[in-house]
Amino acid sequence: MSRQSSGFSSGLALVGLVGVLVSALGAAAWWTADSLVQGRAVSEGRIVADMAETVGRWASQYGGVHARTQGAGAALPGSFLTRNVYAGGDGDAALLNGAKAEQRQGEREAMARIETYYWKNPALIQREVADVLMATNSQAQYRMTARTVLNRNNAPNPFEVEALDALQKAFNEHGAEAFSKSGPLGGSHMGLKASPNEYWKVQGGQLLYARAVIAQKSCLRCHDTPESAPDFLRTNQQFNGGGGFGYKVGQPIGVISVKLPVQTGLQAASQSVPTAAWVALGVAGLASIGVVVLAFKRRRDAVEQALSAAGPESRLA
Repeated sequence: MSRQSSGFSSGLALVGLVGVLVSALGAAAWWTADSLVQGRAVSEGRIVADMAETVGRWASQYGGVHARTQGAGAALPGSFLTRNVYAGGDGDAALLNGAKAEQRQGEREAMARIETYYWKNPALIQREVADVLMATNSQAQYRMTARTVLNRNNAPNPFEVEALDALQKAFNEHGAEAFSKSGPLGGSHMGLKASPNEYWKVQGGQLLYARAVIAQKSCLRCHDTPESAPDFLRTNQQFNGGGGFGYKVGQPIGVISVKLPVQTGLQAASQSVPTAAWVALGVAGLASIGVVVLAFKRRRDAVEQALSAAGPESRLA
């Protein structure tokens, strides 16, 4: 009986070891899938932040852009910082100045030819692109925010405050030179390398990603001191958010905050792995079970044959 018990125990041990191996492989595959999915999400977050920075650089090379409208009754083109109105020609200017005020029909026609140019700075253009993404329910969205803001609607949320604190700490530790480089220079989140100028977390099925915005000389036109800011910023209630001044060139002053959905490894696999692959995995699983059963059966048969050959006396030992 002792040999039978020994054989049975060996069989159970074999089953247990195979079970541990399969479980370990499954756990490794699960964690690897989650890591790959999250890594892809971080890469997408970086691409969105790159797009926002590119929009800002494009606008900066022109000192901002002007939106043009025609006619005195034209709708305002969203937010703007300055407005300049021009008559269509010298004749229209003289007419509108009253030189020929008796010509009412001509005055109406001149008013229809008036051109108005609304100046939008790079940060405002970046924000309007973000507003378009949000209005179209794009899965990938971004916004610009800072610790203190001109527009209250741009105030940071709890994650963005957390990111601002972390990025300021990283700037103090690594310095401006590290912030100007790209690549995995330091820090680690979710097991993925991060540059000092970025911070992220996964929360509620979403990737929350932030990249530091470094103040450039062009930023000081609006964000140096309240006294030196354009009149429109100081007099328009929309930009009276209680902050947004005191920027220093080369210092982190805000973040590009990106939000996009993140799937679990299982969700990604269910959508991207073809049915044939799942069938193959199922067949492989059944084959593994068959191997375990066959090994257990052969072990049992071998023990029984050994006991049979040894005789009755061995069975009673």
